[in-house]
Amino acid sequence: MSHWRHILALVGDKPRSEAVLALAAHLAIGQGANASALHAVMPAAALTGAYLSPEAAGAALALADQSDRDRHAAAAARVAAAEAHFGLAIPLAPASNDPMGATLDAARASDLIVLAQPEDGDGFTPGFAASVLVRCGTPLLFVPGVDVFPPGTDGAPRCGRHVLVAWSPARESIRAIRDALPLLAAADDVALVRWAEPDKPPAVPEPMDAVCAYLRRHGVQARTQRLVRSSAPVAGGLLSRGWTPDVPVAEALLSHAADTQADLIVMGGYGHSRAWELALGGVTRTLLQSMTVPVLMSH
Repeated sequence: MSHWRHILALVGDKPRSEAVLALAAHLAIGQGANASALHAVMPAAALTGAYLSPEAAGAALALADQSDRDRHAAAAARVAAAEAHFGLAIPLAPASNDPMGATLDAARASDLIVLAQPEDGDGFTPGFAASVLVRCGTPLLFVPGVDVFPPGTDGAPRCGRHVLVAWSPARESIRAIRDALPLLAAADDVALVRWAEPDKPPAVPEPMDAVCAYLRRHGVQARTQRLVRSSAPVAGGLLSRGWTPDVPVAEALLSHAADTQADLIVMGGYGHSRAWELALGGVTRTLLQSMTVPVLMSH
């Protein structure tokens, strides 16, 4: 089975980047991989008003330049602390005038991207995480803004001992399982969950049996769970209700993760068009907003 060889940590302006760096370093050490960091935040100069006098514009740009230097120095300090704590070199690249372009370039040479759950004030452009997910072709591992479990002995967020895989026959779901194989192989417990339609007998053979057989060939022992959802759809069926009345699928998935003490969710991202999900909600968008455990997504 293949292993990750390079892990990229996206560092923002919020302290949560420390948990991102810790998890990236923890996984890199466990996989025998290299790690690097990218401070791919929006330059402060991009926020400078366009309708200023030449004198005011010059002063604003000087302040913006100083702000960018301060932000990068803070990111560098967080990276240096992670390097010292884990004994791992984590080269840091600065923010550029094109943070999205820099991220996509770095993603092409990475096996996994670790980043924080999107939040206000993190320095990334609006919709940055969703755009990276759709465009980069590399799996993204999101670190939630809250810690449900105590950190591991090395201080990294707990991730990957008990894994919940949200399975469907969609391309994105299958891609996520393959992308997550290095984590699944190291897990103590892997559960594949699918939603079944109500008032229908269990399928024979069970659709997830073939997926379990595939995982066994990669050294992963997985069990299956079939959860029945109600027949009342929301928003044209995109947010079909979960097996618990009045709970959308994403919230039901998070609830099930909590009930089973899962510390990682693996799922496909944006199985529907992103415009459709942005308009109506969608499982991916809800998970990005409400995740309580790390989530590995692939598109």
